Amino acid sequence: MSDSLWLREAPAVTPPSTWPDRVDVAVIGGGVAGVATALHLAERNVHVALLEAGAIASRASGRNDGQLLLGLGEHYHRIHGQFGSERAPLLWDFLRDNHTALRSCLAAGDIDCDFAQMGGLRLAETPHEWTELEEAAAVLAREQRPHELVPASALDQWLPLGHEFHGALHLPEEAVLQPARLVRGLARIASSSGASLHEDAAVARVTGEAGDFTIELADGRTLRAAVVVHCTSTLGRELDPSGLLARTVFPFRGQVIATDPLPIELASRFPPYAMSSNFCYEYFRMHRGRFVVGGMRWSVPGEEQGTLDDSVVNPTITQNLRDYVRKHFPALDGHDFPHAWTGIMAGTPDGLPLVGPLPGSAGQFALLAFNGYGLSFAFLAGRCLAELVVDGQSPHPAMPLFQPRRFADAALGS
Repeated sequence: MSDSLWLREAPAVTPPSTWPDRVDVAVIGGGVAGVATALHLAERNVHVALLEAGAIASRASGRNDGQLLLGLGEHYHRIHGQFGSERAPLLWDFLRDNHTALRSCLAAGDIDCDFAQMGGLRLAETPHEWTELEEAAAVLAREQRPHELVPASALDQWLPLGHEFHGALHLPEEAVLQPARLVRGLARIASSSGASLHEDAAVARVTGEAGDFTIELADGRTLRAAVVVHCTSTLGRELDPSGLLARTVFPFRGQVIATDPLPIELASRFPPYAMSSNFCYEYFRMHRGRFVVGGMRWSVPGEEQGTLDDSVVNPTITQNLRDYVRKHFPALDGHDFPHAWTGIMAGTPDGLPLVGPLPGSAGQFALLAFNGYGLSFAFLAGRCLAELVVDGQSPHPAMPLFQPRRFADAALGS
């Protein structure tokens, strides 16, 4: 498996000394969703164990490009078009609240993950996309949300080395961070709060019923739990006895490449924003002097859907990403991209995650399928899931949008 730069930079998680026989809640999956859930449960004095098949943050959560975004990647007027004028603001507010809650936790827990909230820059590759950015800005203005529309004539002040862009939309509440350091920092806090975190703990099956589940590991160990929370992205769909996850969640693979640290005089001319273009299909940023860029899965047949293999890269996508850089950032021409990695994301038909109880599986919950935007959802979603487990409800008004039963209800309706 080709590890990302993030994983090489992140300190390992200290393993627990003992294996518990029984816990109140077993969380399966050690990415940002699972760690956040375990953290919030532990802070509510719930006896919780987290089970990760490999190392904490070793899969999607340590393989993305580290952007903390608003808007699900789509321009905001499109979100309005898809979800309506009542639900679209709820989604935006949830992502904003996630960023606020996460920033507060980072400060309180002294987590060093290179967090920088300097905003995001959505760039238009075509005149048509610029028109859509103008439409998005009009909706943001009506709702009095912070933003700034940047015409092409002023873009040099924002992105001096960018070429062939037709303007941009700046969203000041977006941020960048080092994702593996983030998740492992949250894991440290979860552990100090009482959560039991276990790496190399691949789950083979879940049997039993609410109040008395048995989690069987591939190595023969077992764990009993009253409640099970699935935070496994697409990697554990077979663990859901209802079949809803297998029917609903689908995998797709993203790819990222990065330079070595650039000369200081060149690196300093790139801004510290979360940046994207082509309706967020291509995305890029700076990290400790490196230029990091991902995307281009649309440029190959099948768009990298249906694969669970993050151990290899697609050479065609690598070349297409290099061509993208050559076109839009010619100052980087001649600089090598020696680092390349992939990560598996989980999607749903409506583009929203699954957060809540699994229909027909009492005592089992899901927190997964963020459609490539796990960092933007998962910390607050973990808190809301903990509220559902402990209190039976979560007060955040966006939560009804994420309930897994929406797909069960749709299946019954058909």
